[in-house]
Amino acid sequence: MPLLLLCRRLLLLLLLVAASHGYAAGDTNGYDSSMCLKEPVACGNVSISYPFYLSSEMKDLNGYSSSYCGYPGLAIECNDGKTMMQLDGPYKYLVKNITYGSYGNDSYGNVSLADPVVLEDRSSCPKVDHNVTIPWFSWLYFPGMSVDYLVFFLDCSFTAPIVRPPATYQLTCGNIGAGQSFVLPKDKVPEYNIYYGSLSQACNKIIEVPVLSDNSGDSEWSTDEYGQVLRQGFQLAWNDSKRLANCTQCEQSNGRCGYNQGGDFIGCLCPDERVHSRNCSDDSGKPFVSSTSFLLCRGGA
Repeated sequence: MPLLLLCRRLLLLLLLVAASHGYAAGDTNGYDSSMCLKEPVACGNVSISYPFYLSSEMKDLNGYSSSYCGYPGLAIECNDGKTMMQLDGPYKYLVKNITYGSYGNDSYGNVSLADPVVLEDRSSCPKVDHNVTIPWFSWLYFPGMSVDYLVFFLDCSFTAPIVRPPATYQLTCGNIGAGQSFVLPKDKVPEYNIYYGSLSQACNKIIEVPVLSDNSGDSEWSTDEYGQVLRQGFQLAWNDSKRLANCTQCEQSNGRCGYNQGGDFIGCLCPDERVHSRNCSDDSGKPFVSSTSFLLCRGGA
């Protein structure tokens, strides 16, 4: 067989293999485009858009399992019309609303959440048994202007010199457990005193939960007031202040940022279903078949 014909067939085979693996100039590999939300998706009454992503669409990317197209910590679980978000630990929260905003190249917004256990418990004193915390890698945070905290002091026993809180804050309803229990707005919790000690020293369990800032004022907590406050939920904020240069370049080129489970940027997911290292117009990761094969064929001609 003539060398030129053999070379052309070999080159065609190499190009077909490269195409089957999603390679093109500027790519490292292809990706499953279902990972990215190209248009808003409705889950129940909540509209979900990038940089949020569906946890059901997490896939392998650049050798990392369970990677995603969006910002760290913004995973949404949509099951049977219920929109849920998992924070730190095993606890999942009902997403009531997501707002989106932008200023120039910067994006930001809020997420309104509520504890589904509290929502389902219609008693006057719903059970509170865990703190609300955010994973360290998440781009979510508690916004100072719109969030306050209620602090639950559970199963307390007082001995001198620790001072018992006013009866206004004592919980007398619901299945709270043994001992005396109290709930105070965080700004009403007495500070540690060298003579009187700390309220926390008298109680076996202390739980702090966020609430909307206009709902944490003084109330007769022995009534159903605190249950109503908790059912209003709380708010988290998100923005792109943690966005690295690679992610910024990616989004400015109409790409979407891909991250692994550790919150590390691992690639720019582009509309052509290729993964680029920085943006959708770079030429990094160019496959070797192009220059070498063409030179061989040209020499064989």
